[in-house]
Amino acid sequence: MSASRVWAGGPSVPLVTAMNTDESINYDALAKQTVRLAKAGMGIVLLGTNGEASHLSNEERKKATVVVRKALDDNGFKDEPLLVGTGSGSAETTITVTKEAAEAGATHSIVITPGYFAFAMGRDRKAIKDFFIKVFDNSPIPVMIYNFPGAAAGIDLNSDEIIELSNHPNCFGVKLTCGNIGKGHRISVYTQSEEFLQKRGSALKTQTATGQFQVLPGFSESTLPALVSRHTGCITGTGNAIPKTIKKLWEKSVAGLKGDADALAEALKLQDRVAQADWTIVKAGIPGTKYFLDHYVEKGLGGPARLPIGAITEDVKQLIEVDLKEAWEFEQTL
Repeated sequence: MSASRVWAGGPSVPLVTAMNTDESINYDALAKQTVRLAKAGMGIVLLGTNGEASHLSNEERKKATVVVRKALDDNGFKDEPLLVGTGSGSAETTITVTKEAAEAGATHSIVITPGYFAFAMGRDRKAIKDFFIKVFDNSPIPVMIYNFPGAAAGIDLNSDEIIELSNHPNCFGVKLTCGNIGKGHRISVYTQSEEFLQKRGSALKTQTATGQFQVLPGFSESTLPALVSRHTGCITGTGNAIPKTIKKLWEKSVAGLKGDADALAEALKLQDRVAQADWTIVKAGIPGTKYFLDHYVEKGLGGPARLPIGAITEDVKQLIEVDLKEAWEFEQTL
């Protein structure tokens, strides 16, 4: 991995996978969305939950990674890292997908707990930790833990388990889409301790720009309070819609917590705005996020989702057109 392509921290966005009307991937639109978000200052996360990765073939996942890496490289972002979702149904398949992603241009991987056997594995906490350790041991790129109970059949890693896994030299962070800031605080206290940094410091400096273990909420609605609780950024699907607003929220929050009272006051107002938009995007789901792009940004940038995610309803269209109109108007002023 190039020394310049280390994970920067701060706000990042899990891209939606643009699709044509027949549910095939629109790779041109995917590349265009990548460049739009990179220019807005967001870190790029590919093939996460928002990217419908579990509904794509291995060949599609590889091609999407090649396309996005090329889009970054061809548009002035050669030094930008690329975090790619490589979670699969077993440790072996996850390792295979991770190796393929690295060959296609991924610099970092994010792996969710497999949930198919949650009825058995959910009780076997050692097996869950062994899954991650085997992936860490065999991945050619640094790996982030993705803790999302809603997409892992309810399996929710606790702070003790994540802290234990954080000691592995090839684990560089955790995304917490469990919405638990207290959990993130406990992990951050441990991974920002002098003892931990002495043990992991040299490895983290080759993996992240800050040399910190990354602790990232999966929502932008908690950006400011999470930053107070020592988190190092966020990965937010709402970044597909209003990336400049979220980037500004992050910058003002950082400045405010360093003692700039005016910046903190502005961050609070921005957090009010983003918390509302984030909730609307959560309610609208992937079809709503894609419709936002088609309706406000550029037709064809989103497209449909793949079944079994259903087609967008008129109610969700109305939600996007009414509740996010002001958020889009503000975004365009930045």
